[in-house]
Amino acid sequence: MTDRSWTEVQALAVKAATGAAVPPAQALAFGAMAARHLADGGAEAPLAEALRNPATILTLAHQIEAAIEAASVSGETVSIAQPDGAHRTMLISWLASRPCQAEITTLSDDIRVHLSLKDPSTRTRPARVTVGGALFDQMQDLAARTYVPDSAASRSGGAGAGLMELD
Repeated sequence: MTDRSWTEVQALAVKAATGAAVPPAQALAFGAMAARHLADGGAEAPLAEALRNPATILTLAHQIEAAIEAASVSGETVSIAQPDGAHRTMLISWLASRPCQAEITTLSDDIRVHLSLKDPSTRTRPARVTVGGALFDQMQDLAARTYVPDSAASRSGGAGAGLMELD
């Protein structure tokens, strides 16, 4: 177990999700959720499993997006059904990571959330987040898939060299 900065954990989780072939918007949301999940003492196993099975990340992201859309239209409490306990805890962390106020309650297999989309979240971020070695290594391995391969051409030209003209 090592303590890392919130920003480092979030950025690494985004890169790991991207390396697992998760689209950019969902990878960014996953990174915020992962940092919040770990900071709140959530189990690492669901995060590791989600990174091994990126369809899980997409499914959870779509559930969150649908809940946010429903909350923005009605302003009422929204219910998300999720019978899988590990997925339910990640959904709760995902909702808690949103930049708006969220009142979250659970009832059996349902998550009930009232989002105040106009009010900023009052939750604070801890300076440090504890990450287990196995999860950290898994995230680093997946993140490495996004790096430009080391070659003479990449070293001499840099990433994206020659793609834009400067005046």
